[in-house]
Amino acid sequence: MEVSKKLSSLQEISKAQFSRILNLVSSKKFLIIESSLIRPLEKVCGVKWLKGNGVEKIFKLESISPSSEGACMFYMIYSDIRLFKQVVCQIRSQVDDIEKAVKNKFHIIVIPSYNCSYENELEELGLLHSVIRIHMFQWMPIYLDVGLLSLEIPNIYSSLFVHQNLTYLPVLSKCLWQLSFVIGKPRFIVTLGQYSKSLLSQFDQYCEDKGESDRLESDFGALIIMDRNIDYTSALLTPGTYAGLLSEVYTVNSGICEKKQEDLKKLDEKCNPLPEMQPIKFCLDSKKDTIYCDIKNRFFTEVTSVLSHLTKELRTETMNSREMALDEIKHYVQTQLQAAKTKKKDITNHLLAAESIINILGPRYEVQKFIEQNIIQDTERSSNLNYLEKLLNTENDKLLTLRLFCLLCLFQPLSESEIKQFWLKFLYQFGFHYGFAFYNLISAGFVPEPVKTSSTLNLHGKLKIPKFTSSNYHLNAKNMKQIPADPSKVNFKFPTCASYVFAGCYIPLITQIAGMILNSVPKDEIKAKLEVLGPLLIVDKGYPLQSRVVLIYIIGGVTYAEIAACNLLETLTGAQIYILSDRVISGNDLMQAILDYPK
Repeated sequence: MEVSKKLSSLQEISKAQFSRILNLVSSKKFLIIESSLIRPLEKVCGVKWLKGNGVEKIFKLESISPSSEGACMFYMIYSDIRLFKQVVCQIRSQVDDIEKAVKNKFHIIVIPSYNCSYENELEELGLLHSVIRIHMFQWMPIYLDVGLLSLEIPNIYSSLFVHQNLTYLPVLSKCLWQLSFVIGKPRFIVTLGQYSKSLLSQFDQYCEDKGESDRLESDFGALIIMDRNIDYTSALLTPGTYAGLLSEVYTVNSGICEKKQEDLKKLDEKCNPLPEMQPIKFCLDSKKDTIYCDIKNRFFTEVTSVLSHLTKELRTETMNSREMALDEIKHYVQTQLQAAKTKKKDITNHLLAAESIINILGPRYEVQKFIEQNIIQDTERSSNLNYLEKLLNTENDKLLTLRLFCLLCLFQPLSESEIKQFWLKFLYQFGFHYGFAFYNLISAGFVPEPVKTSSTLNLHGKLKIPKFTSSNYHLNAKNMKQIPADPSKVNFKFPTCASYVFAGCYIPLITQIAGMILNSVPKDEIKAKLEVLGPLLIVDKGYPLQSRVVLIYIIGGVTYAEIAACNLLETLTGAQIYILSDRVISGNDLMQAILDYPK
């Protein structure tokens, strides 16, 4: 069976796992879902399948529980102890007497797993097993688009990289272990980063303790696992492709880009005019939307002309249909009308999305691109700092400002006083309740860690520059040939260099690693180049590759720019590249994780 067909059918395994939980009771069932789970669950099974497995009604989790009407209640939530306690309170309000409670009536399904604190909470309240049964459900990777799989777990980055909470690491390694029974175990494996190395170690432990695939050959010639913090740059830079810019402007959840019609304010809380965002809804799936398939990886300046051309074609087709004879009209209605309506709807959606991108990013995109190029090339440091200050004072956008600050910290290290001045201004601008976020910046590796002075830990202390970060970022990127000498020479219309995804200034690291492996660069050379970037492990049982199919597993989220760069590499090398991550992100998602108060 073709690899893509195998991966796109992984949801059948997820359905089987889910049905085992639902079929614990034979009576009618109600399903109450946390709102952020609705989209991924649609991808896993869908409403029709749920109805076929005895779920009569589906509700969104609210502050007040729906009436049970004698049905068994299945609550479904992401792993979040506060939300879990909220659900437990809802259930308790429906139980008058614990001793007389109907058994097997209330169930809580936690995605993807839970720890002992959940059972302890129920045990302390006398609810475990007698009133409430708790289950964990880890679905298989969801096939979002051609060559793209996602676990759709929202807080992996903040948990691992910001708070150093390793709870989710076994989840990620278990995913790889389960996947290995479908695709086999690749003979050549590269891990880059602390968590990637640990993940592979846990994967090997799973294989030893629970068994492994008996397949002699894998569908994949190589597996590359990389931590997000090894290449922050690919998340922080403003992308240039249509799909990348779409994720910057709109919320994309489980491959669905949606913005509902609403009454928009003309001004924000600081009286800045708000750009208009058009209401849209479409699926970022190349097989379902041929227009998206054509434009998703194009540089944005090419997208508007493509959409304009498609609009003219559709208009011509409509005009021609008016001049048809009766038999021709009948044949057109039966064979082409529905396709024409779908095409019209798709073109309209993408035109509205492109308009919103221009409205929101247009005024500053060119300047932002120029400043980012200077930062990557380590030039015009004072101008870059001035632009950061201007951004802080004129744009009421904390994520955008913090993102540029982080990029500067990595490529053009700021002094103690510059960091202090920026952070104080940031707090004055957006609120001192974000004071804790400075330590999140340190923990995530964006800002050097201050040392203790004779009194307290503060910014006046001497700064320690951590290894593999800050001043080394520019040098490492140059050594990996990620920075083109002249961005203006990069062809955006017919790209041959993966740097086009960032307007010619940077090639994603994962693309360079995959390129070296596919081009059979000597293993010692690969090792020499990668070991300076972070903890490296190479498992070689078959190099050079026998199969030119590569699986890339990124811990902490992958960006649409990286996906586009890998798609170009596929075209240039004739290889197949599949990308797996916990979710598809933008740089704003990383910044939001920094600013979110720890749960």
